[in-house]
Amino acid sequence: MTPELRAILDRFMYEQATVTHIVTSMAPGGADRVLDGSGWTVRQLVAHLARAQEGYAAAISRWLAGEQVEGSDFDPDRTNAETAKANAETPLPELLVRLRMSLRALFEAFHGIADERLDGPFGAYGALETFHAWERHYLDHGLDLLDAVPEVRYDPLVLNWILYAEFADERSKARQQHLMDDVRAHHAGMPDEEIEGEG
Repeated sequence: MTPELRAILDRFMYEQATVTHIVTSMAPGGADRVLDGSGWTVRQLVAHLARAQEGYAAAISRWLAGEQVEGSDFDPDRTNAETAKANAETPLPELLVRLRMSLRALFEAFHGIADERLDGPFGAYGALETFHAWERHYLDHGLDLLDAVPEVRYDPLVLNWILYAEFADERSKARQQHLMDDVRAHHAGMPDEEIEGEG
């Protein structure tokens, strides 16, 4: 596996671990909180992330077999709506197991890619271009998830993920800066010994 592909996979593992930490830090009943933007509950978001990784692994398998990466009838909006509906009441622990299993499937799929295939096309785009787009998926939902789980708003693990991320759109950059200002104000109002205790 090339260093670039390994870095993409490492990113998946890091961000999945962070999201798992966030959703397991919620108070009881937190899985039914609704996220701005998508309108999904936290549990539906976890199902969406698992379904996406299952789809990534399946697409790689088709690509390696010389088959079409995506069917002409693939409709992401319909797939997302179906996933949300099907998992409106699925227990969060069950969804977290599915999320772990989907990452394992993606891990195995990436390990099956020969280095020379990475310079070739993957559907309408290049392979590495596609994989880099996939690796941003968790981050696409990160700010909305953090807003829905205030329990971890000042958690160093979570802030290390969100505050050092490179967002492409201006709205996300503005939200990130607002969070940075909020974190600075939060720490400015804390006694020095409490700040030192967090480290």
